[in-house]
Amino acid sequence: MKPPYERIVLEKRESRTVAALRDALLRKLLSEELRMRTAEKLLEVE
Repeated sequence: MKPPYERIVLEKRESRTVAALRDALLRKLLSEELRMRTAEKLLEVE
């Protein structure tokens, strides 16, 4: 198990990454530059 401070750093980094992705996709969706089905395909995780 990783030390608590290391987990906090990793989780903060992940949170910033997810927020940046959300903001980028939301801007494109609102401007209709990107359609929902296309966004869903981009985010599919196998």
